Amino acid sequence: MDVNQLKQERQADLKAVYSGKVPKRVPIHLSFAFEASVSYAIDQGIVEKGKNLRNIYWEPETWYDIFDRVNNDFYSDIPLGPGAIRLPILYQILEAKSIIMGATGVMQHPEVHSLEPEEYDAFIEDPFFYMSETLMPRLYPALDTTPGRRAMVLAQAVKANADQFAVIGQMMGKIAAKYGYPAAPSGRSTAPFDYLADFLRSFTGISKDMRRYPDKVVQACDALVPLMLREGVPNPDSLPPDYRVMIPLHMGSFINEKQFEKFYWPSFKKLMDGLVAPGAGVDLFVEDNWMRHMDYLKTFNGSVKMQFEYGDPKLVKEKLSGTRHVITGFFPISLLQFGSAQEVKDKAKELIDILAPGGGYIFGFDKGLFSLEGNTIKNLHVLTDFVRDYGVYR
Repeated sequence: MDVNQLKQERQADLKAVYSGKVPKRVPIHLSFAFEASVSYAIDQGIVEKGKNLRNIYWEPETWYDIFDRVNNDFYSDIPLGPGAIRLPILYQILEAKSIIMGATGVMQHPEVHSLEPEEYDAFIEDPFFYMSETLMPRLYPALDTTPGRRAMVLAQAVKANADQFAVIGQMMGKIAAKYGYPAAPSGRSTAPFDYLADFLRSFTGISKDMRRYPDKVVQACDALVPLMLREGVPNPDSLPPDYRVMIPLHMGSFINEKQFEKFYWPSFKKLMDGLVAPGAGVDLFVEDNWMRHMDYLKTFNGSVKMQFEYGDPKLVKEKLSGTRHVITGFFPISLLQFGSAQEVKDKAKELIDILAPGGGYIFGFDKGLFSLEGNTIKNLHVLTDFVRDYGVYR
């Protein structure tokens, strides 16, 4: 098929899905993490022998060949790109404590905190100022210096990070044109309670604070909403067409319903309403199992794509029926590694039969694919061939 024709068909199917209409077939999204793509490229001899993930992070001149090969060898209706990548150059310049590189090269988020309980009031009064002046130097020790030096270090880190993301943008533009993918401009944000838990108070700290300082937690989450809005949509008056904001949801599965209703939901709903209002789409990664919170998720405005890790596909389909929200996820990547070809096809058929009727469904994994070990590569080809043939609306 001609590349332009393929692009038009993919674009029409995705537009139908997000507008509440039935597409010609179920779109496929194979979400490869940067780590999986690099691993595959090394196995295929695309990069120099002896290189590994730790090297490749620092060699952006190799990235196009890596992702060109991945997109050539595996079928997806959405580009196989680096995904929600964290580039180490930013964190190493800042000497980060919040994001560090593990022994294998994977960027990890350890249990750290920067905000002390007695500092809630100062933070709530002006969260941007307090983070800039007090909290960031604790998380990023290279900023714990004189104001002039701090500005220079921050400018260096931001510039280096922006330069590498510019390489990614140019690379993915070429790949989209070559393989017939629709343009997919995107941003990223964080639910306020998740941000408070992950980077300011830590999992342990926020678990205590909900009991000891409940009102402060609520006020801190509300104070974070404008910052999280600005992160997701920096220029609400000039959004690119089809712009979407990725938000990974973290803490919701670790708290009970009363805590969710009091601490998590109000600020999260404000963030979601603020992102959708200027026309942005939102892609949620619903980490772990959120089935007990489905009555909240179904109330979002607009068309929100939700990638579910665990839970009951039938319940999700029932709860989101009648909305314009889009379901994806649920297919276990562990089955690709350890399952047979028949088991892979059977699971894909089960999910399509449940989630595809009436539209509003993109076939996808339960989480990003980090490893291609075991049967994964062979089963990926079996999977995409089956979904393309079976996922047709008749």
